[in-house]
Amino acid sequence: MANRRLPAAWQLAALLLLPLLLAAPRAAAQGSGSSSNSNSTGSSNVDMTAAVNAATAENLASGRARAAANTSFTVPPPPPPGWERARASWYGTPKPFVDTFSPSRGGGESAFGILEWGGCGYTNADGSMPFPRDAVTSFADTNPDFPGSCGRCYEVRCVNGPVLGRNDQAVPAEYWYYFPKYGSAPDDMGRSFPGNPAYKDDYVFVTCWDPSKSVRVHVVDICPCWYEPKGEPPRAQASCCYTNSTNPKSGQREMDLSFWVYEQLAHPMYSEMMLDIRPVDCGSGAALPMSPGYINRDTLYDDMVTTGWSWFPYITPTHNFNVTAPGWGYGGSAAACAEVGPGGGMTWWCRGCNRPGYQPFASASSVSFWVRDRYHPGTAPPLKMMIAQQEDDTYCPGEAYLTSLTPSARGEDGWLQFTLPFDSTFNCGDKKSTRDKISFQSVGGANTWFCLDELKVAQGGSSSSSSTTKK
Repeated sequence: MANRRLPAAWQLAALLLLPLLLAAPRAAAQGSGSSSNSNSTGSSNVDMTAAVNAATAENLASGRARAAANTSFTVPPPPPPGWERARASWYGTPKPFVDTFSPSRGGGESAFGILEWGGCGYTNADGSMPFPRDAVTSFADTNPDFPGSCGRCYEVRCVNGPVLGRNDQAVPAEYWYYFPKYGSAPDDMGRSFPGNPAYKDDYVFVTCWDPSKSVRVHVVDICPCWYEPKGEPPRAQASCCYTNSTNPKSGQREMDLSFWVYEQLAHPMYSEMMLDIRPVDCGSGAALPMSPGYINRDTLYDDMVTTGWSWFPYITPTHNFNVTAPGWGYGGSAAACAEVGPGGGMTWWCRGCNRPGYQPFASASSVSFWVRDRYHPGTAPPLKMMIAQQEDDTYCPGEAYLTSLTPSARGEDGWLQFTLPFDSTFNCGDKKSTRDKISFQSVGGANTWFCLDELKVAQGGSSSSSSTTKK
């Protein structure tokens, strides 16, 4: 039987993000005489003196706990109802900003990470992504609402105040890569670093550009708490560890915003900032429940991979694949397409969704999809369809071989629709509720080039329609 696992290269692709926090050398605490820690605002549009005075007055009047024993700054007020507190760093390689700091970073420019080839797989073969760089983020895999976070949208906004960690205590600046120690650079909008009023206490106090401004972001990558880089010893990334760590950086929900999101909220010379976040509908922006987090159980693909699902092609010897190929879908829409070698295919995985509250196939009654063999339109491609749980690499015993099935509908331009009863096809038995992955794998002896569209799961007593839904 062909190998059902994602090959190592694609598993490693899920870890390509090297978080901004981890590679940082531990900098010595800065004294008041260090010019690199100056509170001068330069050309910034933030009045730091006013910000410090306001923060001090708020501290005196709030009665809130101090952020640390040796500072007068207090923990920021809690988020409003429907929002949760989180923390963010940034990643990406913005030029010329990183040129100032690359020489002092362990790993140089690569230490800042890249947006492409992330843990949700939303990258075409040419390196392009379906979402703009100023609207994407990674998400830590120990966040309470991590399951199904790939493709989920969050509204985020900056919170003025000290950067917090374990037990909501301020994290000493030496635990981060402290940018002001190594130089100064404006952001992409030409704004200078506003300064850090807590540097004398060895903490980072962030002054937001506008605390009321919010940005909607798509989760496209994963920040693993336990990191296993190729060729290096595995290690914990404390900043991405929500629990189970005594490191001062742990204990917070963590997002690594893209540089181009981060700079909309605060200056990127702040190592981290605190956020208020809430999950929202990616289209309308309407608020969604925080726990359990929203996933799309009914549609896994329609022009694009939907909320909750990562997508990976594997064994692609010609490096020819697209998570969204405009005009190649059923009825002229977009489709997920890949040319794969024998044993290769495409995988949809709802990460962490084997847990209660998620479990996308627990009540599934059928699965339907449109497929097109680009080499032989109108003929079923040599693929088999499988249901699995990725976390323990176990598969349901039933497999659907498309060449032995009768299509439920035929469309124009060689598109075929298949509608498969879930239980009798895949025979998952009592393991059904913990399955969280669908794979389409080539069983042919040569390359197979195929596209998929409208991948849907009918829940409960309903059945997937075999009628066309696009013209």
